[in-house]
Amino acid sequence: MVFGQARAAVHVQATRVIYSGDDASASVALRNNSTLPYLVQTWLDTGDASSMPENLPMTLTPPLMRLAPGEEAVVRAIYSGSGLPQDKESLFWINIQEIPPASSATNALQIAIRTRIKLFYRPSQLKMSLDEAARSLKWHMDGPSLIIRNPSPLHITFAYIQNRQAGKAEAASAIDMIKPGETLAVPARGLDLGKSGQLAFGYINDYGGVSEVRDALLERK
Repeated sequence: MVFGQARAAVHVQATRVIYSGDDASASVALRNNSTLPYLVQTWLDTGDASSMPENLPMTLTPPLMRLAPGEEAVVRAIYSGSGLPQDKESLFWINIQEIPPASSATNALQIAIRTRIKLFYRPSQLKMSLDEAARSLKWHMDGPSLIIRNPSPLHITFAYIQNRQAGKAEAASAIDMIKPGETLAVPARGLDLGKSGQLAFGYINDYGGVSEVRDALLERK
């Protein structure tokens, strides 16, 4: 199985979806950029890319569609109204699986590409913005580890962590995302945190871009 969008015929026109509890649904647009018709299968998972869980409180519609060359369509996520916590964000993954038409060529290799993007369900009673949540993170050193605690009800996906003075960055793949209420221990090697007492970090905002906090307080214990 191949994941990603680099050579996908069906382009998913977002990198994440924010589903506000005030809305009846949330949507993401697709476009068939190829010259051939494609079938598209959609489903949700909760983090395990190899599973197709049933009876989730969130559904995608339509689960199967046909896209003609150049055609666009919309996939909608709909919450049943019960089953998800209302005091914190919930995370799902949207799976978009393209199914290419049968090839008439002999010994042709066809690759079915799947794209996965994050779907965040954000209950209406949560009034904190993602920027406020990012700025509420708690940072301290514990030996060779950088400890990050998220007291907020929102998920925060890191783009990088960078010491403000040293100007060195840690790759996002080593840090990834911190969940609501979670504490992470990150190896501090490569960060060159020194004794500045502050660090800067970037996080992925609701639009898929990178926002930065330049003055996060680094406590030492």
